[in-house]
Amino acid sequence: MRAYLLTAAISVLACAQPPAADEKSVRTPAEQKINSQLLHEIYRARGVAAQKGVPPGDTGVRVDARGRALVDVRAPATAALFRTIRRRGGVVVSSSKTHQSTIARIPLLELEALAADPSVRFIEPAAEAATVRQPG
Repeated sequence: MRAYLLTAAISVLACAQPPAADEKSVRTPAEQKINSQLLHEIYRARGVAAQKGVPPGDTGVRVDARGRALVDVRAPATAALFRTIRRRGGVVVSSSKTHQSTIARIPLLELEALAADPSVRFIEPAAEAATVRQPG
């Protein structure tokens, strides 16, 4: 009986699938340049969120009716970058050569192609202004 149970246990272990790889460890070089919240929204837009292990809940990323997110592209603020953003369906909102930062509305599904540009270091959701009302 013990031999049977041992054989059954080994069979079950042999058939078991290996644990899913950590999503971050299998990201492409372009995906590694994109903030996780943005990537989660990209995965949701593609319909692969469950496969990628995206947790439920709000990411805080606001996507407009055209599928664009307001992002901060960390790269030298050059005319070439602005052309690339426009070519990908984005709109440049502001830029800072000093901080090597460009704020733009870019379609979620174009962010990976933009991140693949060697001049781009990182893409994250842009900080948005908020109003806090003081009592009294």
